[in-house]
Amino acid sequence: MPTFDGGHYFLTALVPVKTDTTEEGSASTSPVHALRKRLAMLPPAQQTPACCEDQSPFARNARNHFARFVIIDDIAYPGRKTENSIVLALRNVFRKSKINLVVPQPQDHLACPFLFFAADFDAASGADTERDSYLATLWNTMEPELREIFSHCEQFDGVNDPESFAKYIARCQLETTMPFNDYYIDPLNLPTWPADKFKYFIPAAAGLALLALGFIVWFFAAMPSIILSLLGVATIGVVIWQAYRSVMAAGAVPFPPAPDSNLPAVLKALYLQRTFTRFVIDNQLRAVDPASAEELHAAFGRYVDAHQPDNLGGPTQPPGIIGI
Repeated sequence: MPTFDGGHYFLTALVPVKTDTTEEGSASTSPVHALRKRLAMLPPAQQTPACCEDQSPFARNARNHFARFVIIDDIAYPGRKTENSIVLALRNVFRKSKINLVVPQPQDHLACPFLFFAADFDAASGADTERDSYLATLWNTMEPELREIFSHCEQFDGVNDPESFAKYIARCQLETTMPFNDYYIDPLNLPTWPADKFKYFIPAAAGLALLALGFIVWFFAAMPSIILSLLGVATIGVVIWQAYRSVMAAGAVPFPPAPDSNLPAVLKALYLQRTFTRFVIDNQLRAVDPASAEELHAAFGRYVDAHQPDNLGGPTQPPGIIGI
């Protein structure tokens, strides 16, 4: 279930962009150009103190791990369909319809530009209600920016509240086929297959025995044994079908969430990493002097009291800020 995995929902949506001319101030322009300009003005996350004055609007709620907008003008041309040149030459000799490599092959194109929107966020399940609650939160925390962006897209005119925005994005949602989840530290304790060996091996052995018995009866007694053979083949077929369904069902089960992988825990971990690095640097001389052991212990106590490692509510790193 790639759309939901490891306690995170991986939302992917393709929204068609308008193609009619639009007005921007006193000038006429294309919607895709206006959209590209608006996205370029969207503040990114603050990676350095000098990065930018504004903060990304996605930082206004604590559910976003990653979010990205991309404009897809058209699909990439992968080149001609490759063929073996010798086979092609022989085919042109013996067929009436010749293939001329100079003549371009048909190419697929998009009917309009598309706005690609992808977001990874904390979720308890892959249910549609989780997606809709996230989109409602997004609308409540960054409605002005979302209006400026999606107003250049088709059929956005009817969106005016969190519920209609969630329905709008849901109509454009695609199944995510390759999620990215890097919060696992220890190897996953995944179940082995098959969980119940006797469920498959015994019926499979019985099917093989029936099939073998059918051949033996046919060989030694010269009697028709089609019923035994069919029973053996049918039994083996049922076992293979059940095994296939079991593998597919096991593959559809999402991975369990990694420990402390929700956004508040990740932000707290980044905050502690940064502050503890500062603590280590400031106390290097105490660490190498045995006479300063009590002072080092007292300093660490003050660090724990000040930064409260077990308190996810704070002090912590604000969303949208990287390494500041």
